[in-house]
Amino acid sequence: MNKITAAVNKAQDAVTEFGARTMVKATNATGKLMTTKVGKAMFAVPMAVSACSLTVHAEDATAQGMIDGIMGILGPGVIGLGSLVAVVGGIQTGVGFKDDNADGKTRGFQTLIGGAIIAAVGALVPSTISLGG
Repeated sequence: MNKITAAVNKAQDAVTEFGARTMVKATNATGKLMTTKVGKAMFAVPMAVSACSLTVHAEDATAQGMIDGIMGILGPGVIGLGSLVAVVGGIQTGVGFKDDNADGKTRGFQTLIGGAIIAAVGALVPSTISLGG
C-alpha cells in the first residue's frame, strides 16, 4: 500500500511540476509578447470586443435592460477592483507601521478607505440606476 501511495504522490508531484513550468513559460512568453504593439493588440482587441458584446433577450430589449446588462458586467469588476485597492492599502498600512512611518500609515489608510468606497459604489450603484420605469 505504501508503494502505491508513493507512486501516486510521485505522479502528482511530476504533474504539478510540469504544470508549474508550463505556466511560467506561458507567462514569460506573454510578457515578451506584450512588449510589442502587435502583442498588445492581440490581447486588447479580443478583450474589448468581448466586453462590448452583451446578450439582451427580447423581453429586456429596452434601455433599462441594456443598462442592467452593462451594470451586471461592470458591477462585480468594480467590487473586485475596490477590494484589490483595499488590500493594497492594508499592505501599505502594515509597511507604514513596520517602518514607523507616519506618512506611510496615512497613505495606507487613505488607500484602504478609498478601496472600500470603490467596492461600496460597485455594490450599490447597479441596484440604484433606473431610467424612471
